[in-house]
Amino acid sequence: MIRLFVYGTLMRGQSQDGLLSAFSCLPAHTLGHLYLVPAGYPALVPDPAGQRIVGELFRVERPGVLRVLDLYEGVAEKLYRRVQVDVEVGSDTQRAFAYVMTADQVRRRKLRRLDGTDWRKVRRQGSL
Repeated sequence: MIRLFVYGTLMRGQSQDGLLSAFSCLPAHTLGHLYLVPAGYPALVPDPAGQRIVGELFRVERPGVLRVLDLYEGVAEKLYRRVQVDVEVGSDTQRAFAYVMTADQVRRRKLRRLDGTDWRKVRRQGSL
């Protein structure tokens, strides 16, 4: 079984949630910072000294799903990287894959850091 942490458009109720609708998930968080990509979606930069980024932890039972998500997330084009991060679910810490950017990518692209740590709330408040 593969664990996948999502924090943006792949979360339940967001624009691309259908890509993971066949799998169960739990509320979770990781540490880092969220940035706004000009196309209107977030980018996570993991940082153990960062903020608690709200997301969901999926249990993906089919490895082929990651290949599809790699295409969607632009891994081959170096838009995002799929790496393992520490994710907290309740009082438990687990390792999970997440699609992230590096601090250098954010700097080069001059992405704006978001004030919030929960993509859904940021979208609802219109603070993009």
